[in-house]
Amino acid sequence: MRRLRGAAAFPRVIIRRYVRSKQIMGAWRSVWAPHVAAAALVVGLTGTAGLAQDVTAPAGEAATPRERELRDQLKNILQELDEIGQAKQQRKPEAEQSPVVREKVEPAVSEAPEDIPHYELADMSIVSKRFQKRSEGVSFAATVAAETDSQPTRTLRESMESLPGVILRQANGPRDFSISIRGSGVKTTFAVRDVKLYEDGFIQTQSDGLSRLDIHDPWFMRSVEVIRGASSSLYDNYALGGMVHFRTRRGSDINGFESFLSGGSYGYQKYAFAVGQQFQNMDISLFASNVAEDGFIRHSAYDTQTLNFNFRTTIDDHQSFYFKAITNWLDAKVPTRLTLAQFAADHRQAGGINNATNAILLAQRRLDRRTIVGGIYENQLNANTVLTMEADYDVKDINQSFTQIIDNVNPNYKHYTDLRHDGRLGDMPLRSYVGFFVNNMEQEGQTFANQQDFFGTRGTLLQNNRGTIRNIGGRFREELQFVPKWTLAAGLGFEQSQVSVQTINYTGGAVSGRVSADRTFYNWAPEMSLTWKPTEEQRHWIRGSTGYAIPGFGNLTTNPFTGLAGTNFDLKPQKNLNVEIGTESKLHKTFMVQLTGFWVFFKNEIITQVVSTTGGTASINADSSEYRGIEAFYDWRPGDGWRLSGAYTHIDARYINFTDRFLVGGVPTPFVRDGKAVPNVPTDVLNAKVEYEHFPTGWGGWAETSYYNSYFLNNNNTVGIPAYWIVTLNLHKNVEVSNNKWIRFAKFYVQIDNLADKKYAASGNVVADSTPDAQKTLFFAGYGRAIYGGVTLGLF
Repeated sequence: MRRLRGAAAFPRVIIRRYVRSKQIMGAWRSVWAPHVAAAALVVGLTGTAGLAQDVTAPAGEAATPRERELRDQLKNILQELDEIGQAKQQRKPEAEQSPVVREKVEPAVSEAPEDIPHYELADMSIVSKRFQKRSEGVSFAATVAAETDSQPTRTLRESMESLPGVILRQANGPRDFSISIRGSGVKTTFAVRDVKLYEDGFIQTQSDGLSRLDIHDPWFMRSVEVIRGASSSLYDNYALGGMVHFRTRRGSDINGFESFLSGGSYGYQKYAFAVGQQFQNMDISLFASNVAEDGFIRHSAYDTQTLNFNFRTTIDDHQSFYFKAITNWLDAKVPTRLTLAQFAADHRQAGGINNATNAILLAQRRLDRRTIVGGIYENQLNANTVLTMEADYDVKDINQSFTQIIDNVNPNYKHYTDLRHDGRLGDMPLRSYVGFFVNNMEQEGQTFANQQDFFGTRGTLLQNNRGTIRNIGGRFREELQFVPKWTLAAGLGFEQSQVSVQTINYTGGAVSGRVSADRTFYNWAPEMSLTWKPTEEQRHWIRGSTGYAIPGFGNLTTNPFTGLAGTNFDLKPQKNLNVEIGTESKLHKTFMVQLTGFWVFFKNEIITQVVSTTGGTASINADSSEYRGIEAFYDWRPGDGWRLSGAYTHIDARYINFTDRFLVGGVPTPFVRDGKAVPNVPTDVLNAKVEYEHFPTGWGGWAETSYYNSYFLNNNNTVGIPAYWIVTLNLHKNVEVSNNKWIRFAKFYVQIDNLADKKYAASGNVVADSTPDAQKTLFFAGYGRAIYGGVTLGLF
């Protein structure tokens, strides 16, 4: 992650002296340039957002301090020379640039054996191109470029399900998915919770813990990176399951204008364009898209528009600045999840068990808008110290018609300041980090009765609420290489959260109660890991880390039994302890594997349940629960153009001490759930993919299969989702156009999802046992067989 990497930049004055030397430049052109250029292109397609090989001592040999210093200098010199060479190449007229390099190098690296991600290598900063290390001792995975480059990219699930430990479930909208990492994040009915989201270094999670994937268009992405396991010492509040980092394509990736057109089954259509260019000291990109669909399930039509603007500039040798603006508009109809009988009778129906939950009668709908505008400033204070400051303004305006109609506006300001330093403790390399952050979010909300007139008309006012969440804290981290090949990392985060909520409840239009709460939470997040790298191709680690998450506005302003407008101010923050041991090895130059075992202990886990008879969602604390499992991943390149990959996740999640409470005859009644499986946590998930690219002709294709085992959806473990297995096929063709100043390339895609037209339940809710099993609204049906096609044109 950019915010926690140590800088290893060399003083620019020394580099400039080397660059001015004609002798050195001659050697660069004849010896180093081809190798570095090829390595940079290979690295660019690994999906790890610019990984670059470290210049290190040979395996088995301990480097002296002077030798390490010289190797660091060499590494930075090569990077600087590479930047200069790229800048000169871009300044050449089109006629002077060699078409041979484009035609031969790009296909060769797209499936080179070295395309396998090397997670232990150095990573570049998001803002500058200085080399910065990734945090030691973490479980990390990233999508490769082909996951978004060779398919119509309807949703982020298409690419992210190839990562171990990561599960996506459909929520209330076209791109609205919940994300589960090691079982966290799925005890919610919509959006993303318990996982921290970033895009290009900007925090996408609001101060109440809510994130939505609506704002992220997968066509804009170059890769998605995931750190698995509790990580609040690194990423603060809500990082119970870990962190997901979306990286968009840069202007240098676009280098002109691209247009995208895609269409397919169930009325799907998408139009998008990208404009981007890299100049000597700046990089600019703009993405825009419009997506619409009738929907596989009735009453699920939608249209959504997204804009994403990025401006990066190097101010001088030491300073750089990055400005980003994202906005998304969404108009989506929302069906109701189905009971078992409804699913068996017609899995494509809109759903509903009575007038209170009938999707069509209520005209269930989302009219949402979200905008994020911010900047990142980076200053290299000296050769080994980098200061980074980020600030953004994030506003969400939602208007949603369900059983009740909700209008909320959430302005959110977020800021952090980080200082990273590469130094030594005696003769031992020491990477240090210290950071400070503050954020403030407000809510102005109203809840109305739904007139149930097929139009979603607002009726009687039920509640006004006004709230503020303010988080302030700091963190530090030390990574000490105490002996060669062994690194000890330790970190600590602290956060004070102040929550203030005031509600006015109405009955029959008259005030029936005024309830308010002011609560302050103090959370600590220690972490420690030990990493052993016997060779450059192997990494083994053991890690203990912690996470925490305070309740959000939605948890606090709903009744814990009915899920309708009310209060739930007694809800406690949830915390967890993650213990893991992992290994990843490049067993052969073409074969890489990763295996991780984990055990997660939760305290006061927040379980959000749907009350099917009312359509509302209620939250309750489970005193303690445990999650145990394994994650496995492999990537094999047996020959030119071939790639075989797969991911497997197994999770056993159990309540250790939990007394559920719900209304029986109007009376709150306790029910002991000790030993029961935690609902909506997938038990076994398998993804496997076979890809082939025939570079001389530009043809390529892949076949992918995904298996999901059954799991329960209620605390009493009586109903759940059955297992299913689906297959997807893809065929694509890349055409390079030379000697044409208007068209540079064309990429064509055809894809068949759910080849066997399998009828299956793709996602479920945690449902309260206050509703009889026959009336529990459980899940959305997955898409039937669907065919999609698309074309990307690279223009001028």
